[in-house]
Amino acid sequence: MTNWLETCQHQLARLEKTSVLADKLITLCNKTEHDLGPELLQKLHNEYPRLNRQLERLRANRFEVAVIGLEKAGKSALLNAWLGQEILPSARERCTFTSIEIWSAQTEHDQLLSIQYYTEEEISQLQQQRQEAIAGAGQLLSDKEKKEIQEDFDDTEKNLDAIHEFTRQKADFTQAFVDISEINEHLQAAVFKNRAQSLAIKRIQLKTVRLRSDRDIIFHDVPGFNSGILMHAEQAIDRLKNCDAIIYAKEMKQPSITGPEKDMLLVVDAEDPTLHVSDKVFVVLTQADALDDPIDFKETYSKHQLYWPAVPERRLIPVCARAHLVEFGIPSEDTLRRSKSADDKGKLKKIGITDGIPILKESVNYYIDNERAAVLAKRCDALVYNMRQITSEILAKLDPIYGAVTDNDFQEDDLLGKEFNQWWGREWQRIKKDFDVWYAESIQGRQEADALGAEHQELAALRSAYDQKIEALLANLNTAQPDELKRIYTAGGTLSMPDSREGNYKIREELFREIQKKFETELTDQLAQALQALIDQIVHKTEELLWDTEDVRKTLLHSHIDEGIEQARIRHGFQVLFLRFGRVAVEAFIAKPLQARERLLNERAAEIKTLEAFYQGPDKNKQEGGLTHYLRYGLWTLLKTVAPSTTGSRSTRTAAKAAATTVEVAVNLADSVKNMEEPEKAPEPTNFDEVVEEISNDLAALQDYLKNSVFYAAGFITYCNQELERIRNRFKEMEDNDRQWIGIIRTAVKYEKNPKIPYSIAHSRRDFRLRREIALEIKEVKAML
Repeated sequence: MTNWLETCQHQLARLEKTSVLADKLITLCNKTEHDLGPELLQKLHNEYPRLNRQLERLRANRFEVAVIGLEKAGKSALLNAWLGQEILPSARERCTFTSIEIWSAQTEHDQLLSIQYYTEEEISQLQQQRQEAIAGAGQLLSDKEKKEIQEDFDDTEKNLDAIHEFTRQKADFTQAFVDISEINEHLQAAVFKNRAQSLAIKRIQLKTVRLRSDRDIIFHDVPGFNSGILMHAEQAIDRLKNCDAIIYAKEMKQPSITGPEKDMLLVVDAEDPTLHVSDKVFVVLTQADALDDPIDFKETYSKHQLYWPAVPERRLIPVCARAHLVEFGIPSEDTLRRSKSADDKGKLKKIGITDGIPILKESVNYYIDNERAAVLAKRCDALVYNMRQITSEILAKLDPIYGAVTDNDFQEDDLLGKEFNQWWGREWQRIKKDFDVWYAESIQGRQEADALGAEHQELAALRSAYDQKIEALLANLNTAQPDELKRIYTAGGTLSMPDSREGNYKIREELFREIQKKFETELTDQLAQALQALIDQIVHKTEELLWDTEDVRKTLLHSHIDEGIEQARIRHGFQVLFLRFGRVAVEAFIAKPLQARERLLNERAAEIKTLEAFYQGPDKNKQEGGLTHYLRYGLWTLLKTVAPSTTGSRSTRTAAKAAATTVEVAVNLADSVKNMEEPEKAPEPTNFDEVVEEISNDLAALQDYLKNSVFYAAGFITYCNQELERIRNRFKEMEDNDRQWIGIIRTAVKYEKNPKIPYSIAHSRRDFRLRREIALEIKEVKAML
């Protein structure tokens, strides 16, 4: 006993450690199936459940014996004889539909009967399997066996409603007892008297002190392999895989091993590949009284020995269960009657043997006390060795693949390395090409950017908005309102006797101041908004090309500092451009009356000629020389001696060339005029109405030149195109020179922020993490060897 307990504790510790190793192997193999061959995986999957079953038995500290044999081999009768009372169904009543378990109880008060019933689904499954067995599916059965299965099928169908009364029970039936006779009547009623109940029983568990009370022993009465019912065969296989020893019931008069018996023994052999069946089997030759001739008995016994040469004689035991029950136990009336009729006692005496049950008990007890420790050690040695061997084979395959992963400096960030750079290089070339094509088609103006009709449609809209703004500003001048004109004109005098020249000066002074202020504060906002709309188009395109990745706009426009600063810079640019020529135009037309412009014509000759050259309006008299003539004489008559004008619309480049030419001759203009016949100058206004008329004409001329000359002379379209080109070039240079876009895309890919990017390291990351995880698990497994 001490040897057994010590062996159990030692082997339990070994198997628990091996089980941890096996669990790690299973986890490892689930991740690396493609690296391991199917044969190696099958080895592990065969060994793993065997290890766990043995470990479970050791933890429970149970000794489990499977009582196996063909149907009618006398298994139940054998167990009845062992218990000393006929309480289990036996030969004549074919009702071993159940799995019967007999457990050892420590005391009389621990004794318990438990009955578990099939579910409705399992009854249906049994019926289906019976039909298949009758039809001959799976195995060949004798006519007698088929007849018995047919009876079971018919009885089940007949009693189906009554059977379901039992299958619907939510809990098992249990009954405690002190003396085993207390449950006899209930068992007899359930098994023999109530056919529906007997057909509904799946498992009978009996805990009794009639097994050795100083051991945790379980006897499993395994349903016959040759029952023809798949469920019975499955129950038998399950019991055989979980047994420590086998009591093999074999009819004495049948010294052979049939197909179903071989199947049973193969299951036993497969569960313990390193143990022989002979190491743990008790061959019980049942119904020994069937042979009443001593010579015949000895010959038959010798034949059995030939089939079991490695089984010692103490475990090859002829028995007569019925004779033992009659003499030493409590048999049923039927058993008692048949025993007397067959003269079991006389036959046993004649062939020179006892009923064999005491010998069997002694042999089993001897095995429990002495042999099973060696068998357990041998079995556990094999389990540990096999698992370690499988581990070595698995490591031999996996270590070359994963073993070096944890030994280098490769990090997860390195997943965005060479392969990503190559991908991005190709993508960036495509992005630049697509961007340039789009820009040329959608943004870039024609060759002559400032020529009429040459600008982008958004910039054409800008020019239209500019014209409308000019008209609105000049139409809503407070100073130009009739009442305000009168107030200013008559300040310091009366309307009937004012100084018309002084009134003219005062009005122009107020008007000039108001126009300058409005142009400086109100005009450029609308221009900046139109340009911003185009910039936004470019930004949106870059965002689209970069898969709408976060921070593209912020990075491209520096808006991480302050996007308002960038917009203010654009407005300031427009303001500078406009005021360069807009101020000249306002000063030329508004600041001074006609009679006081000679000095201005001399000082601003170059700028005035530039305005003339850039004029794009329909009136030819307002082109080269016309503006100067108007400012000097108050008339639009063209000077014939000045450089000839061209007809039709002119481009900015042509206008600029003409402007350059006129600037060169501007300094000689005064001399040229002297050699000409002096034209008649418009008369100086002498009253309020004439002053207003002169100012109104000047305002109309100012509006015309602001719209048709200043817009082009200021280079608004060129400025817009330059700003757009700056954004375009910045977009490309940020990658070509500074590698900024690859950084933004790399970050988005790394943290999986943007699923639109057609590059993902999710798989690579998972693969990397899995490989790292596998490598660490391999190290853990190695450490356990």
